[in-house]
Amino acid sequence: MSRIMNFLFNAIALKEFLVFSGCYFVLTAIAMYYTDEIVRPAGCPGMIPLQLAFTKGAFLDIVNRCGENGVRSLIILNWIDYLFLVGYIGFLANLLGALVKGLERETALKLFSIPIIAGALGVLENSIFLTQLADPESASGAAIFLGSAAATAKLTLTAITVLLIVYYLYGAIGKRNRTA
Repeated sequence: MSRIMNFLFNAIALKEFLVFSGCYFVLTAIAMYYTDEIVRPAGCPGMIPLQLAFTKGAFLDIVNRCGENGVRSLIILNWIDYLFLVGYIGFLANLLGALVKGLERETALKLFSIPIIAGALGVLENSIFLTQLADPESASGAAIFLGSAAATAKLTLTAITVLLIVYYLYGAIGKRNRTA
């Protein structure tokens, strides 16, 4: 794991990569938003309620409220969410990595691993919900719970990443102001 994280840190934690990762994040966010507006029928809950269903009953309630077209839209949105996941996790990892690059290597790698783990949990969550949406009547309560737990952990780690970015960005701005 350390070898992989080291490789990713060296590849992603570059200030020069911020423009690309930021643009990719914004473009995938726009694509996700407008696709949702176009394909999801009125009355069909969105991705976040689906991701946080936790029980088979809540999952089936969402499926029933969405109908066949809504389930198809949730499948489409789940596929697009893979791209969005790469966009926002890539941007957050890139930004955090660039901010912690000057710290002791082991500490920087631990902090950098937070958004990477969030991304892996997002892939797990999307994969689980895609399999469950393919045949909702045969959905597994355990799989739905696991997908929702992965989504909750992903959201928590993403929030922690944002807080770390704010903390280290504030520190970098303060350091720059003290030297000016």
